[in-house]
Amino acid sequence: MSKCGCGNRTIVSDLINGGMFGHECVDACINPQCGEPQFLTVLAPVVYDQLGINICRTFDLPDTVPTTYPTAVYASAEVIDIEFLETGTSAVTIEPITARPNCYEITLTNLSVTFAIKFYDCCRRLLGTVEVPGIIYLSPDVTDESYDEDTNPTSLVINLFAPYGVVYTGGDVGTPSLNVIGFSTTNSGLEQGLNLMAIPKVIALDIVDGTMTVGLTLILNSIYFTHYQLPHNGKAIISKGSTANSEDSLCLDFVNGCLLDRSIKPLEYSNPFDQKHNCNIVDAGGCFNTVDDEQ
Repeated sequence: MSKCGCGNRTIVSDLINGGMFGHECVDACINPQCGEPQFLTVLAPVVYDQLGINICRTFDLPDTVPTTYPTAVYASAEVIDIEFLETGTSAVTIEPITARPNCYEITLTNLSVTFAIKFYDCCRRLLGTVEVPGIIYLSPDVTDESYDEDTNPTSLVINLFAPYGVVYTGGDVGTPSLNVIGFSTTNSGLEQGLNLMAIPKVIALDIVDGTMTVGLTLILNSIYFTHYQLPHNGKAIISKGSTANSEDSLCLDFVNGCLLDRSIKPLEYSNPFDQKHNCNIVDAGGCFNTVDDEQ
């Protein structure tokens, strides 16, 4: 008989394996733990360091805006996307700080911002929404009309604590990534590592001249997913809508009734406190019921 130990081995979690403080417990694979745990184990994106900086500039609106919305008095803005442009040696860079291995130096420059601008009349009624792409903040060219040493310099150099490193584009360690959190379906997600988000504020609107001034709060975060055990105050109560009509039926009773909920507990950080000692006995006390008619 071979003793090389080459066969597959099955490894099970503590909950399935059973046992806590010397007690036996009911096998969770047969009899799921029902109700609510005292603690929830969550895998949460945790901010390890963050820094925000304000910048501001004035730019021209598309030529069609003054004629399309001549009654516009107010405006609001959303940042849909930020693209990192490369002009010669001017590009966003991420470098580990020499002799300080837990920190990185991020240089922000040449940011091409795409806005969604909403225009309102004097009664604050929405007139329309216009996409305004390619507005350059932190232009590397000091001769650019938007350049201002105090409000819109050529670049910003930021040091950030990022102890678990950065995410690499395509796994290439030569291209560290700075994730942009925007408002498009392609960039609305959060990633581990370094993240950049922008919060805009319309400072001024001149619809006659076709210009507007928008300030940006740029926020850099270093974020990592970490397991935490959290106490909680019960499950969230979800607001319920109704499609009720005058017909009386079983379906109507269901539609007018309470929302369904799940009753099997998520796995706790440790084994649930289960006072049952006979693992061969399956409790038929309703652990598989997912609807409580009394609620």
